[in-house]
Amino acid sequence: MVTCPKCGAVVESPTKTWSLPRRASRLGEESKMAVGMFECPNCQTRFRASFEKPTETTSVKNMVENLRGIEGEFVNTLKNLREKLQKLETERSSLLLEIDELKKAAESKASAIENEITMLRDEVKSLKELLGYSEGENE
Repeated sequence: MVTCPKCGAVVESPTKTWSLPRRASRLGEESKMAVGMFECPNCQTRFRASFEKPTETTSVKNMVENLRGIEGEFVNTLKNLREKLQKLETERSSLLLEIDELKKAAESKASAIENEITMLRDEVKSLKELLGYSEGENE
């Protein structure tokens, strides 16, 4: 928070900011100084002010913990993908078997229909012969 140089009111947040790098501390933490453009809510005065940006402490220990977390997520994702692949392979196999069974059933029905049509043709032919129809006559 910054105070207005004209009226002394507290200004919560800047309208625009930009960072200025600073040297790293002895602990390896890098602090960043920021400059912002502020506008006072009371007197509408615009002014620039610098402020300390909050920084995350980056250490090797934190990075290792983050990497372990990421690795754990990857392991879980890989495990889930393997399970999904296994389920899909199983479903694929069962669908292929079902398709083969349906093909056999369709071929069997087609063969039965062909046999029935052949029998009906023979019956029509024998009835025509019995009734004395010749090939060129209409029924």
